[in-house]
Formats: sequence, C-alpha cells, structure tokens
Amino acid sequence: MSVYGNPQDATISAGNVETSAIDLGREYEDLCLTIPAMDLCKLSLRVSTQLGGTYYDLGDATTNEETFNRAAIWKLGGWRFIKIVASNTQNADRAIKVYGSRP
Repeated sequence: MSVYGNPQDATISAGNVETSAIDLGREYEDLCLTIPAMDLCKLSLRVSTQLGGTYYDLGDATTNEETFNRAAIWKLGGWRFIKIVASNTQNADRAIKVYGSRP
C-alpha cells in the first residue's frame, strides 16, 4: 500500500529563485510536483535533515528549460525538508504543488 502526503504549495515569490523551506511531514521516496507556467528556467531541489538546517542540492532532481504546465515526479530518496530552486528569478509568484509518496 502506497503512502501519499498532503499537497502543499511551494511558492517561488516574484523576484526570487527559491521557495521557503517545506516540511513534507515525514520522509518520502518520491516528490510529486505540479508545475505551473513559469518564466524560462531550470528547476532543482535542495534537501536538509532539519527545517532550519543547511540545504544541499539533490543530484538528479532537475527539469530542463521549458514552458512548464505539467506534472513531474522526482526521486527524493527519504528526505523530508525541501526547497525548490529556479535558475532564474520569476516575474510573478509561482505556486508549485508538491507532495511526497512512498511505496
């Protein structure tokens, strides 16, 4: 039986490149995302062992530069605390829906 977390907004505010820290509520193997239309950028994921801790880039969790409006699944590998990072600032607030899943 799979376990799914509650969807949350991970918002990149206008003029910024990074969401605030997000607590998924528990460790998950995968991160499910619904990505809205965004200004041209790549997205990547940063992870930490604690909410206020140091965040590190997570290897393969990235997108290509493109127009989004799509869903994606990134391998999370058991992390709980995340930030989503865009390679360029956004001209408007971008609310990316995220939730964790595990088998």
